[in-house]
Amino acid sequence: MDSPDRVFRQMLADRRPETTLIVCFYTGLALPPRCAPMLRSPAPATGTPFDRTFPSTVARAYLENPAVRDGAIMAGRPRPTAGYTLTGWSFRLFPEPLAITTEPNRGSAFNSCLAMSAVAAVDFVYLLSSGRLFRFERGSTFALADATNCTSR
Repeated sequence: MDSPDRVFRQMLADRRPETTLIVCFYTGLALPPRCAPMLRSPAPATGTPFDRTFPSTVARAYLENPAVRDGAIMAGRPRPTAGYTLTGWSFRLFPEPLAITTEPNRGSAFNSCLAMSAVAAVDFVYLLSSGRLFRFERGSTFALADATNCTSR
């Protein structure tokens, strides 16, 4: 499996996407709690492995239905030793607020990703927005890259 950090850093370096991108990775046979799909027609295909081809998969989905830009992309795996596959497009995330605030309010997308990363079954959540890349894990934030000066952390 390609490292999600590497895939998203490459997307940032390529200046794709121009809009906010949220991807929620989880482990289990069912979707994690605290998320819901937003019906899209047409709905892009699911089941694609998460790998270095992810940016082109997203680009095709956006061409097929631009509305899938709204909401999170879900990527799941049935067990920790399996690879992730795309399981859903355009999901609403509505996690419970974190018991302890670890970050100042940095906007709806940022704070939703942070709180969602603390939900059971969620492995991590990525946010690519405004030229910055973040990974959220277990209620913690990791700033990975900034496109304004093309640095990786």
